[in-house]
Amino acid sequence: MSEDTGTPALEPCRLQTLADDLGDSQPALRFLSTYLSMLPGRILRISNGLCQHDADASMDAILSLRISSAMVGALETEDQCRAIETMIKEDHFDWAVQALPALRNSTDRCFAAGPRLLGRAETSLCPMPDLP
Repeated sequence: MSEDTGTPALEPCRLQTLADDLGDSQPALRFLSTYLSMLPGRILRISNGLCQHDADASMDAILSLRISSAMVGALETEDQCRAIETMIKEDHFDWAVQALPALRNSTDRCFAAGPRLLGRAETSLCPMPDLP
């Protein structure tokens, strides 16, 4: 759960939907693992783009994080990305830079909870085989 909002770091239903869409839980679990490992670099790309007032780089980075967050069920991160996306579109880079700490906190919570989240996702997406 997020300390600030009471929202879970990841909504498991979204990851289950991804696994169902792919027809296999393993690619969904790999996607979640990759998502978590890429969070620090994505935040750095967003920060660099915003601080340089580079609309193209900022938008590319924020859209990438927003879409992948939606796919794994990181709803708080997705919402924060959507807000920053609007700020970029409206050329409010100073506001977007001020919104970065909240986005960073959200992604930090996801990253820190990564091993636990992956373990729970693996258990829920990969049921134990039936014994004879």
